[in-house]
Amino acid sequence: MAYLSSGASQIIHARISKYQLNLRTTAGVKKNEMVNKIVAKGKYSHSGSNGIVAKTSNMEMRPIWYSGINHRISKHQLKLWTIAAVKKDKMVNKIVEEFKGEGEKPLSTNAPRSKYDVFVNFRGKDIRKGFLSHLIKAFPRKQISFFVDNKIKRGDKLSHSLVEAIEGSFISLIIFSENYASSHWCLDELVKIFECKKKYGQIVIPVFFNVETTVVKRQTKSYEKAFSEHNEKYSPSRVQNWKHALQKSTKLTGIKLSDFQNEAELLEEIINVVSKSLSKHPVNSKGLVGIDKPIEHLESLLRKGSKKVRVIGICGMGGIGKTTIAEEIFCRNRSKYDGGCFLPKVSEELTRHGLQSLKENLFSTLLEEDVKIDPLKRLASDIVRRVGRMKVLIVLDDVKDKHLLKMLFGTLEWFRSDSRIVITTRDKQVLIANGVDDHDLYEVGVLSFNQALELFYLNAFKQINQTEKEKYYKLSKRFVDYAKCIPLVLEILGSHLIGKDMEFWKSQLYQLKRKPIKEVYDVMILSYKDLDRLERNIFLDIACFFNGLNLKVDYIKVLLKDCESDRSVTVGLERLKDKALITISEDNVVSMHDTIQEMAREVVRRASSKDPRKRSRLWDQDEICDVLKNEKGTEDVRSISLDLSAIKKLELSPHVFAKMTNLQFLDFHGRHDQDCLDLLPQGLQSFPSDLRYLHWMHYPLKSFPEKFSAKNLVILDLSYSRVEELWYGIKSLVNLKEVILYRSKVLKELPDFSKATHLEVLDISRCYNLKSIHPSIFSLENLVRLNLEFCSSLTKFESDTRLSSLRCLNLGYCKKLRTFSVTTNSLIELDLTGIRINALPSSFGCLSKLEMLALGESKIESIPSSIKNLTRLRKLDLRLCSEVLALPALPSSLETLIAEGESLKTVLFPSTASEQFKENKKGVEFWNCSNLDKRSLINIGLNVQINIVKFAYQHLSTLEHDDYVESYDDYKYESPYQAVYVYPGSSVPKWLSYKTTKDEMIVDISPPHFSPLLGFVFCFILAEDSQYCDLMEFNITVFDGEGDGEKDDIDIYMYRTCCYTALDHVCMIYDQPCSQYLTSIAKNQTKFKIKVTARTVSNKYREGPEVKLKGFGISPLKIKMKKLIYTQIYSLIGCSISKSEVAKEVYDKGIAEVKVENEAIGQVLQK
Repeated sequence: MAYLSSGASQIIHARISKYQLNLRTTAGVKKNEMVNKIVAKGKYSHSGSNGIVAKTSNMEMRPIWYSGINHRISKHQLKLWTIAAVKKDKMVNKIVEEFKGEGEKPLSTNAPRSKYDVFVNFRGKDIRKGFLSHLIKAFPRKQISFFVDNKIKRGDKLSHSLVEAIEGSFISLIIFSENYASSHWCLDELVKIFECKKKYGQIVIPVFFNVETTVVKRQTKSYEKAFSEHNEKYSPSRVQNWKHALQKSTKLTGIKLSDFQNEAELLEEIINVVSKSLSKHPVNSKGLVGIDKPIEHLESLLRKGSKKVRVIGICGMGGIGKTTIAEEIFCRNRSKYDGGCFLPKVSEELTRHGLQSLKENLFSTLLEEDVKIDPLKRLASDIVRRVGRMKVLIVLDDVKDKHLLKMLFGTLEWFRSDSRIVITTRDKQVLIANGVDDHDLYEVGVLSFNQALELFYLNAFKQINQTEKEKYYKLSKRFVDYAKCIPLVLEILGSHLIGKDMEFWKSQLYQLKRKPIKEVYDVMILSYKDLDRLERNIFLDIACFFNGLNLKVDYIKVLLKDCESDRSVTVGLERLKDKALITISEDNVVSMHDTIQEMAREVVRRASSKDPRKRSRLWDQDEICDVLKNEKGTEDVRSISLDLSAIKKLELSPHVFAKMTNLQFLDFHGRHDQDCLDLLPQGLQSFPSDLRYLHWMHYPLKSFPEKFSAKNLVILDLSYSRVEELWYGIKSLVNLKEVILYRSKVLKELPDFSKATHLEVLDISRCYNLKSIHPSIFSLENLVRLNLEFCSSLTKFESDTRLSSLRCLNLGYCKKLRTFSVTTNSLIELDLTGIRINALPSSFGCLSKLEMLALGESKIESIPSSIKNLTRLRKLDLRLCSEVLALPALPSSLETLIAEGESLKTVLFPSTASEQFKENKKGVEFWNCSNLDKRSLINIGLNVQINIVKFAYQHLSTLEHDDYVESYDDYKYESPYQAVYVYPGSSVPKWLSYKTTKDEMIVDISPPHFSPLLGFVFCFILAEDSQYCDLMEFNITVFDGEGDGEKDDIDIYMYRTCCYTALDHVCMIYDQPCSQYLTSIAKNQTKFKIKVTARTVSNKYREGPEVKLKGFGISPLKIKMKKLIYTQIYSLIGCSISKSEVAKEVYDKGIAEVKVENEAIGQVLQK
């Protein structure tokens, strides 16, 4: 996620002294002598109502063991100090814990924007010239902003400035002294402070300075005298408010001078308590969205111990929020360090002012003095010594130099191990080169849609109200879609729209389609300027052509390289990835963010703003049509990408590409259902010889031009074409990797592909007139995927040649296919759906790598027993196999089994339970299998119990909150969080704890029977149903108590693989989102009512009618320990078949395995 404030980022220069001053004095050392040795002048100035603002301070504060007199400290003294320090730490923790409940919560939403960390409430007469003067010098050294009312004109009531200061502070520090109560201003401030505590949750810290808490609480001694005078001057209600406020103060844990040896220790304690309270108190990040998770992660890296200084890296594309995150990290954690410095725009500063200036700025900030660096010498030893003793936090923002840390510090070995350096950059390689480890690197991503919408609202509206949200929601959503959730873009868009009417918003959307916003372009272009010539070309090719084509890295490399040995493309892609200009997915698909793409296109536009003919890359429909129609193309044109769907008429000359000698990438795409445009009524003379990517949807000619050269062609896609034959003769196809002729309905034959030695994909599906496969296809050693689905005229597919690389073969619905024989042991997917052959080839059992086998609707008569040898098989589809009577034992690797039809009678399972325990089935479906024998049904039921409980326990805690499924659009066909088991039956299995024949029931999970509760398994009895559907929705409504209280609901979605159900079915489901939802309810109430309804879902826009349920059941998952899963399954099986041999074996095996893991648990189970 990413983060950006609603205001401009502020430059932060934190200045702090090197050491804390320890004013403990020892015998034989005079106070004045110590001060002269350690303390230089500290300066501060008044700033009116803004209080005291720290300038620079030369004060060097050291713990006493740095003063050179540690040999004079006796063991007795050291012990006393240690005890005192422990007591003080306990007091600090006690005070902070007291405020923790408030400090960890954000301030009230109506709280004023915070201006100060601390408001100091004090009696000037008592402490202004003494203790207070030291306190206000100490605050800036810990970067604590404060308010002290030095020069505010006093009146009978609090001034507006004082009220604002109190309301705008995180903490109020009340310093009670001897004459405090004599000031009605102090008491009025005190009353206001407690009002803010109650209203806004502010923190209040009382300090008792030369006065006892009992005096303040009971108003005795000087306080009694003061109040006797107040009673005569002020109203009783006002005086009473003062007394109540004093009493409230004494109920809080405070800091007492009497607990310390001197005022210096008291001062140190106040600073510690305030710093800890601020660290617990979240910064008022108003205008920051989605900040919590990255801050939490990065702060964990700051806290993590190490043997040397830790360097932490933050990287990501421009405008993603790196600087904002770094600023927030610095602000929140600065007070925990002896010194700190935030250097913004480091690369810019290096360019403008040089390394010397950057060093001087950095070390002057850390040491709080004017440091001069000799550019000809190494870092001065006194700087190394002094900074090396400090615990420092350094943030270097927007770094581009790979050797920056070496340039600044030489080596990092002289830093303290608890110091931290944070670097932000757009280039991941910069972090790696500067010594950032992988586990210390944080890559910033975009915001979620809801976060992006929130940030947009903050910037687009002066005040957000529900009416405006609803009125502008659709337009706001379109702006967020355009911004693709990049914070900077959202902020800039919002600032352009604020205060404007709806018509202006609409006009801005139109403008954005033509040209990016200048401020966005100016930020994004910085990354482009850092690229070399080759990298820029790769970047522009991806932005203007390849983005959105879902091409993998290997394909991009071949398409862009200039020669076989050219590795520059590989290096260039890595550079673009490191600079966050492209992304490479887990499956190696190259893509680019839309905002970066817009910047790249603007670069191309600006290179030839007035004459599109001279542009290197064309994508604008109007400009392309003009260039092509009027033959304006030039040798400058490198790529053309044209959407044909919006073009009604366009006729091109046979010589349209003649002048485009450098055209390498051509993409004419459109809708599959549009009428085929006759773009070439007079034919085509030739394509450019350097053409590498050719996609022409609805290609209008019967074949390619006679002079067509394919030697550089990598990808050829002629989907929906009119081509009958690609070309004549043998072509040089040495670079060709992919050929797609999908739905080329009049294609009659394939050319000779013997020269296509690197061909990996051949898709000729739905080429209805294709009758045979050219023999050269079977000699392609690198062919990975061959798709012949719905080639309904194909009669045979056989070869003795070994297809050594073939992974996926699809012959589905080749209904005239009568001969099928292929020699390969590399197949992973084989689809023979709908074919008319009645037996699998004898070599079938040798397909040892096969993972998916589809035989649905085929005429296969039997499944050979050798299928058990396919130890990698994960999915088997046997829908509507009308000739299959029995299923042999299947391999334990199988995860999904789908069978449908009344022909199936017998289903065999592994003969021993130990083999069944090796299974991991998550989808077993026997639809409309009305003739299954009794033994098969029993075995199916037992197998379902084993697998569903095992699956449920394996998935108890794998679903994160963010993965919660809200609608069926979020479900995949094979959801990793759902297991479904379906078989014929009309009643809920006996082993389920709760069952009913109605659509509702009461569930009572009162302890101790089902504690601890971990989840639920559901069972639905589906009645016969003739409705067609692909998807079913089960709505589960939960009522409090026995149905009279509040209600809530959740949906379970299940794909129904059969068109209709001819009989009742038992449907067992473990759905993790639903299970977690019910578990959360059960933790708060042990008795609740559940009502279930089921309906079909015909498509994403329309719900179908309800489906009749003949009952449902539910069973809690009780035991968390995975070791005890066998006992759980045994208890389930035992309820169904108490004397079953299988059940006994399950139990025995479970006990044996548990005993191996834990003998004690085994003994308990034996009992």
